[in-house]
Formats: sequence, C-alpha cells, structure tokens
Amino acid sequence: MPTDLTLTSLYPIHEICRNHANTPCNIYLLHSLHMPTGIADLLFHQQRKPYNQLTPAFTEGIEMLRKKYASNLRLLSFEFCWSNTRSYLQHYMESREINSIYMLEDHPYKERLPQSTPLLPALHKCKVPITYVEKPTSIEFGTLTTLLYKERVPA
Repeated sequence: MPTDLTLTSLYPIHEICRNHANTPCNIYLLHSLHMPTGIADLLFHQQRKPYNQLTPAFTEGIEMLRKKYASNLRLLSFEFCWSNTRSYLQHYMESREINSIYMLEDHPYKERLPQSTPLLPALHKCKVPITYVEKPTSIEFGTLTTLLYKERVPA
C-alpha cells in the first residue's frame, strides 16, 4: 500500500482489515526514495536517516492501527524502497507475496521528503490488482482520533 507519510494515506488499512476479517493478513506500507547516485551519496548514505524524518503522528498512527487490528493483522510493516521502477516493485511484491494494492481514490500522494520519488506510475504498471478506497470526507480527517474512530464518515 503506498503512503505519502500522512495519516490520511493510512485510511485504507480499515478497508483491508474489513475485507480480510476472517484471515489475518500482511500489510506493507511503502514510500519510495531516490537511489543515491554519487560516490559521496553512497559513502555517507544512512539507511536510518529517512526513518528519523517521519512525523511522530504518522508513526503513532501505525502503532495505534496495529493495536486496533491486532487480530486481523499478521504484519503491518512500513518500509522505504530505494527505487521506483516497475521491475523492482514487481520483485518486491513477489518476494512478499503481495496479491493486491489498496490506495485512496483521488488522493494526491505527495512526495513529503526531499529524497521522495513518485511511486504511483510504477505501481500502476505492475501486474498486481489495485483496489481503490473511497476517501473519507471530513474536515477533521487527518488526525489520530479520526483515523482510529471514524472509519467511515458519511458525506
């Protein structure tokens, strides 16, 4: 599942857990970054550095969803991928046995970090079916409380 590191982009987790209520599932949250290109980038590249740039609200949102859906989830993992090519993503999904992608409908999925790179074009070219989840409509959506307790907000 792609994420732009916002609470709103975590909303499809509710839909996944509803659709797999009887079978525990694995959810991989993915954000893509540019590969280091120069020798200096490679020498001073730190794998943990992008993780340190995540907002506390985002990481807290993931933890709260892990607890809320503990019986539905075998795994809820957030990862950075260091490429946005179709072949890399295809291998990534095959190795993790990912058989569907959930995304918010009409969500811009912005690149939030300086080294972020667009993920959606390559995801659309992969052979994995995409399920679009209706984006909730609420002024307050994007807060931890709304993420946890207001799964479906009536329009």
